[in-house]
Amino acid sequence: MLRIPKFKLRSSEVALSSQIGKGVLIQDSKIGRFVHIGPGCIINNAEVGPYSSIAPHVQIGGLEHPYWEFSTSTFLSDKSIREKTFVGNDVWIGASAIIKAGINLGDGSVIGANSFVNKDVPPYAIVVGSPAKIVKYRFPNDTIKTLEKSCYWKLDPIEAKKELKKIEENVTSQNEK
Repeated sequence: MLRIPKFKLRSSEVALSSQIGKGVLIQDSKIGRFVHIGPGCIINNAEVGPYSSIAPHVQIGGLEHPYWEFSTSTFLSDKSIREKTFVGNDVWIGASAIIKAGINLGDGSVIGANSFVNKDVPPYAIVVGSPAKIVKYRFPNDTIKTLEKSCYWKLDPIEAKKELKKIEENVTSQNEK
């Protein structure tokens, strides 16, 4: 029986532990461990860190057409810009968001649904809108530093959960003082 793949890979690496939805196109990219990519996404010239979650119909990276040239066609101009896009570790990207080429999404950041991200996003920031703007940070600065220092995204899920639980208990006990 002929098997039809549910997604297309072109010159890309995808960790076997990742889940890829139907109709996804991944081109010239590297997808980390335990990443979830919803259906209908396009990921072009990007690196996606471990434990990141990408909702349906998200577009990441791509190519900027040379609007400053006489023709915008990539067939007629060799001046297109092709920058790598970086999605940090444990990032959540909401449905139908667009992440412009060359952008860096910091670890733990959250991108709201239907947002257009045209600037780098700091770690643990929540951004929404078109263009996306920071609305708040997920945690206080010292908690963010603790999370970043732990590098839990390098661990397997069981160990990562233990590490996060330990951090949560430590933060909770500090807040009770």
